[in-house]
Amino acid sequence: MRYAEPIASAAATIPSRPHSLEVLTASVPTLAIADAFAPPSHESTQNLSHTIAGQRLSAQEVRRRLWHMTPGLLPIALWFIPHTDPWGWILWGVVATIILATVTTMILRFHKIARPQEAEGYSAVAAYAGVVLATLLLLPGREEVGMMTLAILAFGDGSATLFGLSFGGYSLPWNRRKSWTGLLAFIGMGALLGGVMLWGESRPGIALPLAITIGGLASLAAAFVESWPSKRNDNLRVGLTAATVGTCLHLMLVP
Repeated sequence: MRYAEPIASAAATIPSRPHSLEVLTASVPTLAIADAFAPPSHESTQNLSHTIAGQRLSAQEVRRRLWHMTPGLLPIALWFIPHTDPWGWILWGVVATIILATVTTMILRFHKIARPQEAEGYSAVAAYAGVVLATLLLLPGREEVGMMTLAILAFGDGSATLFGLSFGGYSLPWNRRKSWTGLLAFIGMGALLGGVMLWGESRPGIALPLAITIGGLASLAAAFVESWPSKRNDNLRVGLTAATVGTCLHLMLVP
């Protein structure tokens, strides 16, 4: 037993090791744990759930929507006019006259539908008509793509503003001035009416589901382009996107 006393004294000099759980607990800042499991602040919740309130459209905005959507009825009028594919010069003359008269009227009376700080509408009206005419001229024998582009501009883009302003809703993450309501209205109305106008003008005819598919994909692309933040009028980029996507799909899927 003579070794017991030295062993005991040596053991007393060895520092005690804390329990592993105590080491782990001590090494993790309690503040970080509390922050990780804390509920989101009121400010962050408000940012995630930002909504746009609906509003009653003014008489001026209603007139603006009517001016924007009315040209989209042109493809329906062509259903009742017998014509060849590609279009003959007589039909081209009728369509060009209608478009020119519409553009002239809209420019002369733009002040009645202009929004505050909107000086003139030459660029917006020219872009609207120019994209449609360019699509018709560049695709002889596939004029239905031009009619689809016109319908997407008229009813898709027009519905985005109409439904977005009227009903409001959750704002888009990339553009808090526009709502999911407007985006979905653009896609839905553009797909339906763009597809119907494509189907109605196609010669030889194509299946309606295929036409709506082409119109839907073109509307989907154009809707996201329209919703991107920009201070410029969106008629040009919406029309170009719809025409480009529609042309590519038409060339791939329609003989």
